[in-house]
Formats: sequence, C-alpha cells, structure tokens
Amino acid sequence: MKLTSRSLALLSVAALAACNLSLAAGASAAAVIACNLVLVAVLAAAWRALTAREHRLQQIERRYQSLRMVAEDQEVEARILEVLSQISVEFLSKMQLRPLLERISEAIHDVLEVDVSVIEVLPEAGGQPVRLLRGGTDLAFGRDCYNEVVFKGKSLLVNNLANYPHYVTLGSQSVRSMILAPLTLHNRAIGLIGACTATQRGFTSRHLRQLYSFANHAALLIETTRLLRSVQKLSVKQPADGIEDLKDLAEHLRAERQVEDREMEVARRIQTALLPRTVPMIPGAAVEGASSPAREVGGDYYDFLDLGGGRWGIAIADVSGKGVPAALVMVMTRTLLHALARASELPAEVLTALNADLYKETDPSVFVSMLYGIWDGRTRTFTYSNAGHEPPILVQKGAARALPTGGVALGAIEHAGGVLENQILTLDAGDSLLLFTDGATEARNASREMFGAERLQQAYAEAAARPAGRVVSVLARIREFTGTSPQHDDITFISFVAV
Repeated sequence: MKLTSRSLALLSVAALAACNLSLAAGASAAAVIACNLVLVAVLAAAWRALTAREHRLQQIERRYQSLRMVAEDQEVEARILEVLSQISVEFLSKMQLRPLLERISEAIHDVLEVDVSVIEVLPEAGGQPVRLLRGGTDLAFGRDCYNEVVFKGKSLLVNNLANYPHYVTLGSQSVRSMILAPLTLHNRAIGLIGACTATQRGFTSRHLRQLYSFANHAALLIETTRLLRSVQKLSVKQPADGIEDLKDLAEHLRAERQVEDREMEVARRIQTALLPRTVPMIPGAAVEGASSPAREVGGDYYDFLDLGGGRWGIAIADVSGKGVPAALVMVMTRTLLHALARASELPAEVLTALNADLYKETDPSVFVSMLYGIWDGRTRTFTYSNAGHEPPILVQKGAARALPTGGVALGAIEHAGGVLENQILTLDAGDSLLLFTDGATEARNASREMFGAERLQQAYAEAAARPAGRVVSVLARIREFTGTSPQHDDITFISFVAV
C-alpha cells in the first residue's frame, strides 16, 4: 500500500481501535497502554518518514520547475538569435530598413507570444517617423509612456494596467499588460519597442530582457542604415574631396583610439581602487576573493562589509558595459550599497532599495547584476538575495551544485519589491560556496567553446578540498582551457568555506 497522509491517518484510527477492543476483551490496562505507546512511536516514525519523503518530492518538483524554466529560456534565446541572424543576412542583401524592422516586429509577436508588438522610430531632421504595429489596428500609448521610455529612456514593465491610473488610456484599448524599452543610439533614445497582451498572461523581467535583445538589434540596423547614407553622400563627391575626407577620417579614428586607451586606463584605476586590497578575517569562514580584469575593463565588483556582531555583508556584482561608464556606475553602486547595508538585516530589502536608486540615477541601458548576502559565523548561515546574477556553486561532501537563480538585475525595472527574495543557506563545517561573475563561464578557447557552468562546478569541487588557493586553482583551470585566446571579460570570484 502506498503510504500517504490519508492512509497513515486511517491506519492510526484502525490501530487505536484494535487496542481499545483488546481492552474491552479483557486485556490488562498496562498491556493496552504499552500497545498504545508502541503504536504512537511507530506512527510518529512513519509520519517523520512520510514528511521527509514529501519534502524530498517538493525539492525535486522545485528543481524540475527550475530546470524547465531554464530550458524554456534557452529555447527562446536560441529562437531570438536565429531570427536576428536571419534578419542580419537579409539586411546585407537588401539594405532596406523598414522591411527588416517589420520582420523584428513580427518576431517579437511570434517569439514572445504576445497579442500586439510595436516599433516606433523618431524622425531624423526633416524626415518622417516610422511606426510598425503588428496584431492591432491602432495603439496610442499616451504621454506618460512616451515621457518614461522615449524622453527619460527608461523601460516599462506593467501588468494589470487597471491598477495604474497613468495608463488608463491603454486599458481602454483592451491592453492588459505591456513591456516597453527605448531604442537607444549613443545614449540617446530614438524611439521605442514594445509588446502587449490582452489576456491574463503577464510579463516578467525575463521577457523584458528578451525585448532588449530585439531593441539592441533594431538600433544597430538603424545606425548602420544612417552610416550607409553618409557613405553614399561621401561617394558622390569629387575624388580629391573624397581623399581628403578619408584622411580626416583616418586621423579622427587614431585620435579616438588614443582617447579610448586613456579611458581604459582611467577605468582600470577606478576598479583597482574600489576592490578590496585584502580579504578580511571573517568569523566562521575561510574566505578568498580575486578579480582578473580583461583588457577592456568591465564592471566587476566584489566587497566585504563588517555589519558587527560577527555578521558580514558579502557582495559580488557585474555592471553592464565597459570602460569609464561602467566604472562610474560601479562607484555609485558601491557607495549606495555601503549606505543601505546597515539599514536592514534582509538582503532583499537592501537590493530593492538599491534598485530604486539605480533606476532613477543611471542610464536606461545600464544594468547591475548583484548577489548580496549576510554571513553569520555564529550560526553558519548565509542569507542572500540574487538580483539577476550568476547562481552560486555549493560544494558539500565533494559534490558541487548550482543554487537556484532568481530576481531581476538592478536598474532594469522601477519597482523590484516582491521580485527579489531572501534565501537562507545553512552550512556545515567543510561546506564551501563560490560566488562568481559570468566572465568565468563565458571564457572561450581558440575554438570559441565556452568554459561553461559544468566545467566551473567540476573545477571548484576539486579546488574546495584545498586548504587554501581555491580561487587561484579555478583561475588556473580556466586559463588552461582558454590557452592563448584573449580574455574578453572580467573574471571575479569569492570563495568561502565554513569552519
């Protein structure tokens, strides 16, 4: 018989009834009491076993759902890349913008499975605006939407528009939920791209991230078209004029390269100044941290914050972009984190407040993925919240596994409350945790093959057994894999072992 809560309850009633019948049949009270005590002990053990089994089943179900969501995400990302690749090939043969923007609008409609998709491009000087709508005859976003997306350059993710008075116009047009992102060229919004649903189905930060993939490609096509027009104008000039223009262009490119080199040096100095000079002694853990910058300095950042009472804040983050802009956002992120970390004992609340500040103060194309947690050496607990960052790797008894992902990158949406959650991890002595940035898994060898999450887990499972030098060991494995291939992104690690 399959043991369930119902069958266990029926078994308990039957067994108690049998003991009481024995009492009625003349058995001694002591014997019946002993029978009942044994029965209670057996049923308690059975109940514990049933509860443990149900807990394991729930864990398996959560893991299955997590893997299913990851697989679905990867499938959608693959479809997006395939469509964008086809559109790029078509662009090379046609060199016409509007038909390809129509293809992007169609792809948004089909891949994201929405009711309406829209692309709007502001006119150039003396030109006409471009508006492409699929799935609807007309759609008026209203002043508030344009103000947020086009003029402020912010993205919008709104579910159940009836709860938002600002967007009541859209609600009256049978639109229930929407995501909008700016089309950006050189830090200036030139239009918007969006998707809407008329059903109960809402959007998540995952859909917004996928929409940005289309937005970035559309902006690239628009910029390429404008550059081609400039080249065509240049080609109709007299030969002497063309040669002089080419000389000026070469000189301009050399000057720009020198500026870029100086900016990279400034960014490298900023990053070096922000990262910890030494790793602190943290109670209850053996901690290591290191960052290996790429030539084009990215926005990797890690930090340790003494919160008092044996509690330490541990943060690792990756700012989108490279160079001085990413370094400046890193400075802002570090400053805000230090100001907010002592205001709450819950990492999700800290990140929610940090998200609100970054959303207001940064460019809409800037995102910060961050994992922030609080380590309590007295209880060996690590309470953390993940804002769109790489999932940590946990090693227990020699076996490595990735912890669940979660949350949305900071600065991507205005309100992150309810999206960011707290996770509590209790470590036994010897258990080890690795926090890292995506430069580790995305490091490539000469064949363009990525190091990947599986290799990183294997490398850290072996390194975790070392008394020291765990981070150095993992970095060595990555460099052995990449060989002479250049490093294109920063690689940052924090490793700590419960002692």
